[in-house]
Amino acid sequence: MQHEQKGGRMAGEKILIVEDDLLIAADLEDIVTTLGYEISGIADSFETAQQFAAFSTIALVDVNLRDGATGPRIGQYLASDFSVAVVMVTGSPELIETDLSKVIGLISKPAHPNLIRDVLEYLRTIREGERGVPPGGMRLFA
Repeated sequence: MQHEQKGGRMAGEKILIVEDDLLIAADLEDIVTTLGYEISGIADSFETAQQFAAFSTIALVDVNLRDGATGPRIGQYLASDFSVAVVMVTGSPELIETDLSKVIGLISKPAHPNLIRDVLEYLRTIREGERGVPPGGMRLFA
């Protein structure tokens, strides 16, 4: 199946990066844009994530941010209020014990560019209503 691209961009997908470490955020942005996706924004707190929510279709969300461990709350908010496909990206996967029923899954940092590619492809596939195969290295919540 061919996926339509507009100007080299994956049609319609806008990726929100929620990460307070500037180097990690820049690295993720570089990976995501190299793969042909558009960035809707980079947020470092719940407040800044809210500003980009309406313009995003997929979000990569860290757990610990500038305003504390608000990542899980951000993920649930983006998924339930804006139907954003959310994957947590964290260096502390063991800290995620809460029920993240709306969040699709979790990957550990540092995430290899190939894993980011596979995760974004998986999210795009399920957003299109198809049954994708979650990549190895991704823990599903649902």
